[in-house]
Amino acid sequence: MHVLKSGIFFIIFLLLFITLWSMSGVQLQLNFPFILLLIVPLWIYFRIQQNNQRKKILISREFPLNLFFLYMLTVIYVTLEPFHFTPPSLTDGKMNLIPYVQILYQYKYKPPFFWMLYTLGNILLFIPFGLLLPFLYKKRLRAFVILGLAILCSLSIEIIQFFFTVDRAADIDDFILNIFGAMVGYFLFLIMRQFARRLLQRR
Repeated sequence: MHVLKSGIFFIIFLLLFITLWSMSGVQLQLNFPFILLLIVPLWIYFRIQQNNQRKKILISREFPLNLFFLYMLTVIYVTLEPFHFTPPSLTDGKMNLIPYVQILYQYKYKPPFFWMLYTLGNILLFIPFGLLLPFLYKKRLRAFVILGLAILCSLSIEIIQFFFTVDRAADIDDFILNIFGAMVGYFLFLIMRQFARRLLQRR
C-alpha cells in the first residue's frame, strides 16, 4: 500500500511540474545517454544508502530490484524516444480517448506484422512489470495493488507523451494493452510461485 501511495504522490508531483513547465515555455532536446547520466548515479547512490542502513547486502533482493530498474529504463527508452520535450498547451497535444480505434486501424490498414508489433509490443512491454514487482514485495503486493501501480505507470507515460513530447501521442489503446500486459505478468508470477511450491514439497 505504501508503494501505491508513492505512485499517487508521483502523479500529483508530475501534474504540478507540467503546470510550472508550461508557464516557462522551455524546450528540451535530450538523448538517452544523457538521461542515463542523470538517473543511474542517483540510483546507485540510493542503493548504497539503503544497504548502509541495513548494514548488509541481500543479493536475493538486490538482483530483482536492479533488474526492475533496468526494465524501467527500457520502458523509458521505448515510450519516450527521441526525447524531444516541449511544454505545449492543452490543445497542442495529440490524444486518442476512443478505445480500440488504433488497434482496429492497425488491423485494417497495416500489414499483419505492424498490427502484431503494436498490440503484442504494448502487452509485452508491461508483462515484466506485473512479473517482477511481486518478487520485490512478496508479502505486500496483491493483484489490485499491481493493477493500481500498472495504471499509474501507464497513465504517467501517456500524460508525458501528451503534454511533453513532440513526436509521440497519448492513446487509450496503449493504456489498455499495457494494463493487460501487467496482469498477464502477474498471473505468470502466480503460476511460477505455485510451480516452485510444488517442487519444494516434493523434496
